[in-house]
Amino acid sequence: MTDRQTNPQTPEEQAAKTKKAKAKIRTVRIWTWIVMSLLISFFFLSKCAMTKPEFKQSVIDSCVKNIPFSEKWQADLKAQGLEGQGNKVIADYCVCMWDEPLEKLSYQQVENFGKLSAQEQVDLLGGSAAFEDRDRRCVAGLKAK
Repeated sequence: MTDRQTNPQTPEEQAAKTKKAKAKIRTVRIWTWIVMSLLISFFFLSKCAMTKPEFKQSVIDSCVKNIPFSEKWQADLKAQGLEGQGNKVIADYCVCMWDEPLEKLSYQQVENFGKLSAQEQVDLLGGSAAFEDRDRRCVAGLKAK
């Protein structure tokens, strides 16, 4: 004979067991949601923080997309005799302009770059004089290619 046959449960005992089982299931579900939420949060947080190469590539891509609309860019191409060849040389120009100053940044500086004002960003990248010098050098280097 089994224990159930010799000792039948009263309705109160059965209700208490059912309540206890439901509480365990609820606890497991709550902890499952907490763990899943943490995993999802860590996944998205890791995607929000850019690595240095990703940051450099996004800046260069932005340069490639936006520089053709600059009047200065068109004037520089014309002065170098490269009018109409902007699409051929734009990637070289953007890499020349941005690779060196962005390479000097630490991970912490890259992480906080978006929080800085425009002037602080320029200063962090070497200042406006360095940018102008690099611009002249990069535009001159386009003709050599």
